[in-house]
Amino acid sequence: MNHKYKKYFDKKSAHRHWPINGNYTNKTYDFIISIPCYDEYDYLFKTISSIQKQNNELLKNTLISIVINNSDTENQQIIDNNAKTFKKLLEYKSDLEFIVIDAFSKKNSINDKDAGVGTARKISVDVTLPYCKSDTIICFIDADTKLSEDYLDVIHASYMKNQWKAATVDFEHLRDEPETIKIISNYENFLKSTAKNLKKSNSPYSYVPLGSTMICTQNAYIAVGGMNKRKAAEDFYFLQELQKSFGVFHINNILVYPSSRHLNRSYLGTSMRLKKCVDGKLDINSLYYSSKSFKILSIWIEIALNSQKISYEEMLKKCQKIDLDLSEILIKLNFKKAWEGITNSSSNIHFKKQFHRWFDAFKTFKLLKYYS
Repeated sequence: MNHKYKKYFDKKSAHRHWPINGNYTNKTYDFIISIPCYDEYDYLFKTISSIQKQNNELLKNTLISIVINNSDTENQQIIDNNAKTFKKLLEYKSDLEFIVIDAFSKKNSINDKDAGVGTARKISVDVTLPYCKSDTIICFIDADTKLSEDYLDVIHASYMKNQWKAATVDFEHLRDEPETIKIISNYENFLKSTAKNLKKSNSPYSYVPLGSTMICTQNAYIAVGGMNKRKAAEDFYFLQELQKSFGVFHINNILVYPSSRHLNRSYLGTSMRLKKCVDGKLDINSLYYSSKSFKILSIWIEIALNSQKISYEEMLKKCQKIDLDLSEILIKLNFKKAWEGITNSSSNIHFKKQFHRWFDAFKTFKLLKYYS
C-alpha cells in the first residue's frame, strides 16, 4: 500500500460508515463504474441494461458501485423510491459484479449538511478503493445515463494509446422529455461551444464539466484528494483539480447519453436549468459568453504566458491596454501575491503550469461572465 493511498484511505475516505451489499468478488478490477442514485427507480435499470451491453471481456473486470442516497431530512416519497430501488437491486439477477450501498435508510442516510451528488459520488468510489489497482479506471456516470455499446471499448483503447490520468468523453442528451426537446439542443450547443472557444483561447480548462462524462485513474483520484462533497458543481471542481495536476484528455466519441428531463434539484445543473427554461424563468441564449469575453481571455493568457520576468506593476499596465477593467478584476483576484510566486518559477514550463494553476477554471469563468 503506497503512502498517498494509505493517507487518503485513513484520513479522507468516506468508506467506513456505509454497509456494502451486492454481487462481487474480493479481487481487483480494471474498471469501476460509479453511479449515485437518488429517486431513480424509473431510470436506473435502463442504465444498468446499457452497461450489460458492453464488451463482455471488459465487463468481467468491471465493478459497478451504486449508492442509493438521500439526506436524513428527506421526504418519505423519496425514501420509499430509494427503498424500492435498493430491494430490486438486491434481487437483481445478472452476471454483472456490483456493489450496492445503503446511504438512504434511517440508520444510514447522509446528514443534511453533506447530502448531495458530491458526497454520493465520493462514497461510491471510496468503498471500491480496496478493489482497485493504481491504474484502475474510474468511470463516473449518472443513474439516468445510457451508455454507448462501445463505451468501455473506446475508453480502454484510448487509455492504452494515450496513458492519460483523467479524461472526459463526448455526450449527447437523450430526447426523452417532450417539454425539453427544443431546449436541449441549444443547451448542448452552449456547453460544447463554450469548451471550443476556451480551447481557441488557449485555456487548458477547455472541457465540458459534466459529471456523467468524467473518467480518471485510481492514482489520479487519490492524488487530488478524491471527490469533493459539494451539493452543486462537484464535477466542475473535481475536473479543475484533475486538470491542475494531470491535464484532462478529451475522447471525442459520443459515449454517454444523459437524460434531458427537468427537475428542481439544486445539485443537478442541467436539469435545474432545463426546469427554469420550461417554467419560463431562463432563456438558454442568456447563458452564452460574448465573443469579446473570449477575445480578452485569449489576449490575457497570451500576454501572461510571455511575461515571466515582468514585474507586477508592468503587468497591470499591460492589462490596462487590453481593457481598462481587466486590471481591476485581477486585483480583486489577489493577482499581486499570486504573480510574485508565479514569476519565481524555476523554468518556463513550471512558470506556465503555475500560472494555469492560479488562473484556473473558476477565475476563467469569472472573467468570461464579467465581459458578457
